[in-house]
Formats: sequence, structure tokens, C-alpha cells
Amino acid sequence: MKDLDSRELAGEVPAPAASEPTASVNSKAEGSTHLGSRVFKNVVTLIGGQGLGLLLSGAATVLLARYLGTAQLGEFGAVYAYVGLYAWLATIGLDTILARHAAQDRENAGSILLTGVFLSTGFSLAAMAVALLLAPSFGYSHALSVLILAGVDVLLFAPLRLPGIVFQIDLRQWYGVGISLARQFLWLLVLVGLAHAKADLTLIILGRTFCAMLEVAFIVEAVRRKGFLVRPWRILSSEAKKYLSYGFPLAMSTLAVGVYQRIDQVMLHKMASDQVLGNYVASVRLTELLSLFPVAVMTSLFPILSQTANDEKRFLQYVHLSFRSLMALVFGACVTATLFSGFIVREIYGSKFEGAGPSLAVLIWSEVPVFFGVALNSALVAKNLQAYLPFSTGVGAILNVALNLWLIPRWGAVGSAWATNISYTLAAMIFFLGFRATRSWAWFGLRLLTPPCLLSVVIILVLKRVAMPAILEFASALVVYGVGAWMLGTLRSSDINHLAQLIGMRPNRLNGNMS
Repeated sequence: MKDLDSRELAGEVPAPAASEPTASVNSKAEGSTHLGSRVFKNVVTLIGGQGLGLLLSGAATVLLARYLGTAQLGEFGAVYAYVGLYAWLATIGLDTILARHAAQDRENAGSILLTGVFLSTGFSLAAMAVALLLAPSFGYSHALSVLILAGVDVLLFAPLRLPGIVFQIDLRQWYGVGISLARQFLWLLVLVGLAHAKADLTLIILGRTFCAMLEVAFIVEAVRRKGFLVRPWRILSSEAKKYLSYGFPLAMSTLAVGVYQRIDQVMLHKMASDQVLGNYVASVRLTELLSLFPVAVMTSLFPILSQTANDEKRFLQYVHLSFRSLMALVFGACVTATLFSGFIVREIYGSKFEGAGPSLAVLIWSEVPVFFGVALNSALVAKNLQAYLPFSTGVGAILNVALNLWLIPRWGAVGSAWATNISYTLAAMIFFLGFRATRSWAWFGLRLLTPPCLLSVVIILVLKRVAMPAILEFASALVVYGVGAWMLGTLRSSDINHLAQLIGMRPNRLNGNMS
């Protein structure tokens, strides 16, 4: 298998000429090692940052929940869920498109990103205006001040975060990770101070927005000082329309995703009490922490997928490894959270959030289509098949609203969790089987998903029927799942070998068979 040279990946120099065989071989070997080391460092940084980020986010979530209580936590979650519904309009799907074009044309990345910032700024202002205009219709007429503060963070700062895409395309995500961790650490400190001062909800949201402002400043300063983007920069007016046309399907997909990811909280806010919503938000926060992992992994791999999209053999290797490793992780989490949901919420949030246990046991399974969807969507966008995404998420959004209308009055938060599971599964997984261009990729992922899924269900059914001490049950679940996943091929030695090849630890080339 031919390895990409790191400079080719960055688009800085052409590949070595065929007329210089010795130099070409040496350049490829050095480039492979350089790229492999950078990819490995990038992934380790993202995963390590993910671990630290999970700790910081988890600590902030616990502190926020314990300080606000169920009712105010429900209000806090409802505010950000509502504002988040308009995030699609703030970036109009440009972030992924800009990453793809900047990775393919590294020399003009500065102008590409500047054009994206210019376009996104206008749309973010429109998003803010629409959100405030429609707020009374969703029951937020009394909370305009907190909506404005949250909107600045989620909507108005969105264009200013776009230059950080260069960290991704250069496989130097440690800059982005460091800035993100700095923001999370600062938010935790601010939250501790606000809790000590017994601040109200408005001041808490103001503190969060202040941390976002510093994050944006750090991104802009890092891009400027480190010289990531070659000057001069100019707005590519001839390309702007093309970016919007490419981004529009993703924007529609993001809109639909926003609806079926957040509408449950908005509807619980409208149809149930903030007490019920607070327990649901507590379980959502825990599952959202897990959702950050596939995003971190696929964000690191996306530039590689974009560069290898026309090399089917190599592209398939990366997609195969991504699906299998992510499925192994998510089903392990499902087993743990399903069996020990009550214990988890009591230990993390305290006894007053005990009502979050049942919804967590159900909602954790929504992470399966989330993990699956992140991997599949990255592959489809790299293959320029993003036009199919809005249709799938649109169906998911409509189905989620309909299911919530039916299930919330009957089962409250647990009903909403089931609505989420069903709609996510249909939108992120099953829907793509209906199109010839995407069917093979969806079926590819489903084949890899089936063994760990069946293993997880069997483990849960057996352990729920066997009485044993909790610590023994926990150990049994982990051991049986790990051994079973290895025997079924979900975890395999070839993955370790592939990683060793990727980081240049072994001289022989990878073969094309990773199935």
C-alpha cells in the first residue's frame, strides 16, 4: 500500500517524480514515518485531550447539577437546547466543507477560511435574530436575557472558531485540544467561584459565555502567531457560492440533527415539568460526554479520508478500522450503563437525581447510532456524498418529534429516551440502505456492528437474571465483553498491527485485507 507523504497531505509540494526512483523511495519512507508519527501524535493528543476533557466536563456537569438542582438544571439545559436548534444556520454547513477544501488546497487555506468566516458571520447574525424572534412561541418569553447570552456563545462566536480548522487539516490538533482544555478548565474554575458566590442562572450563563470569548481569542491568536495560514488572505468571491452549495446539504443535515438531538429537551420543557427535564438533562449530559470520543477520532482521520478518497483500498482500510474500533467501545459502554445506571447517577449527581437512572439506561443505546453515524458521515463527506445526509436526518427529525408527542405524555423522560433511540437508529443507520450510492457503506458498518451488539444484549440479559454482588457483576461484565469481543473479531491483533504500521514501528507495508 502506498503511504502518503506528510507534505503531500498538506498540499505543500508535489509527489516525488517517477524519474528519481531512489530519492522517491527514500522520500516515501521518510514521509510515511513523518505522516505516521504525526497521525499517531494527533490521535493520541485527541484521545488524551478527550480523557482530560471528559474529566473537566464531567466535573463541571456534576458541580452544575448539584448546585442548580433538578429544576434549574432543566431550565439550563432547555436554554442551550433551544439556542442549539439554530446552530445549523450559524455556520451553514461550512465547517466540514472548508476543512475538505483547505486540506486539498493547503496553499490557499487562509483565503478559503477567511471566505468561510465572512459567509458564516452573516448567517450567524440571522440565526440570532430568528432565535429571539421565535422564542416566545417555544415558551421562552421570560428568558430572553439568558437566551441572548447563550446565543452569543453558540451562534455569534461560531464564525470566529472556523480558523481553528487549520489545526485539523495540518494534523496538529494539539493546538485545538489545548485551547479546548483551557476553556474547560477555566469554566470549571468560574463555576466553582459562581457556586461559592451563590450566583443565579443568568450569571452562570454569562460566565460560560465569557469562557467562550477567551476560547475564540486563543484560537485566533494561535493561528496568527504560529503562521499556520500563508498570507495574503483574500475573500474568494468566486468560490463563495460553491462553498454554500456544498455546505447547504450539510446545513440541512445539521438542522435536522439539531432537531432530533435537542427537540426532546425543548418538548419536555413545554410538555412536562422542569423537574422531569432536569433528570433527563442529567442523563443526556453523561451520554454527550461519551459522544465526544468518536468526534475526536474521526476529526483526526477526516483529512486522511479526504486525501485517500480516490484510493479505494487505503480508504477502506481507514473506514474499516474506524467502524470496528468505535463499535467495540460503544457497546462496552452500553453494557456498563445499562446494568449500573442507578449506581452511576447516584454516585455522580447524588440521590436527588435518582430519577435519571431509568432514562440513562435507555438513552445510552442512542450512542450506538451516534458512533455509527459519525464514522459513516465522515466517509460519505470524504466521498462527496454529503447530499444524502439531509434526507436521513430530516426523516429522523420528523420521526423524533412525532414519537416525542406520543411517548412523553405516557412515559415522560423514559419515553423521550426511546424516541431518541428509534429516530437516531433509523436516521443514522437504516436510512442509508435505501440508496445505491450509500448502501454498501451502511451495510459495511452494520456487518461490523452486529457481533458486538448481540454480545452486549446476551451479557445484559444473563447478568440481570443472575444475583451477585455489584462489584463481581461489574467485573464479570467487563471480562466477558472483552473476551467475547476478541473471539468475535471486534477486537483483533490486526488492529494493533495496523496502528504499528501507521506510526512507522514496522517496516513492512500493510496489506489491503482488514476484514
